[in-house]
Amino acid sequence: MSTLDHKIRQLHEALAKAINSDLSSVTPERGLTDQTYYCKLDFAQGKGDSELHNVKTLLVANIACLRDHLKAWCSKSGKPFHGDELIDTDQNVALVHDLWNIDKHAELNRPPRSGHQPEVHNLRQALRLSTGTAPGSSSVFTFDPSTGAMRTHMQGSGSVELVISGEVVNEHGAVLGDFAQICETASTAWEQLLKQAGVPVPARQL
Repeated sequence: MSTLDHKIRQLHEALAKAINSDLSSVTPERGLTDQTYYCKLDFAQGKGDSELHNVKTLLVANIACLRDHLKAWCSKSGKPFHGDELIDTDQNVALVHDLWNIDKHAELNRPPRSGHQPEVHNLRQALRLSTGTAPGSSSVFTFDPSTGAMRTHMQGSGSVELVISGEVVNEHGAVLGDFAQICETASTAWEQLLKQAGVPVPARQL
């Protein structure tokens, strides 16, 4: 397995930790008192701030480091490298790159590629339902408070997922986008560039 192939698989693992369709980790909390029966769903499942930030840091690093690994691969393979063009033309890719540099150096040591100094606020794990983009797609989540049973149903490109998310904001506090969505879009952009360069990209196992 080549170093670049290993890095791509590491990215897929990081994405799977941040965006997970397996809801089996969500355990309903149920209780009974003399007056009340209660049932609660906590999609965070006790994940603390440090654990959430570790997942965030791992994902950002695995996306952003593809630049250097692709550059080395292109140099060895005699192929043109277009990674910097991607960073300069795709805002999502640039935001991830800046988040990585800030995490490594505590502050940006050069002008930000995105034009912002991004930070991630309100990091959390939450349930996300999406109908996707395919016509006729749908997603459904149901919960029976009497039994604690959860059920999901998806059609087409619909999805029901646990997502590590938050708001990516600039230096003025203005929201630039959702963290999970930015990372998903940036990952897809890098994988498309890898394929265009001739790199075999394994399928994601999310």
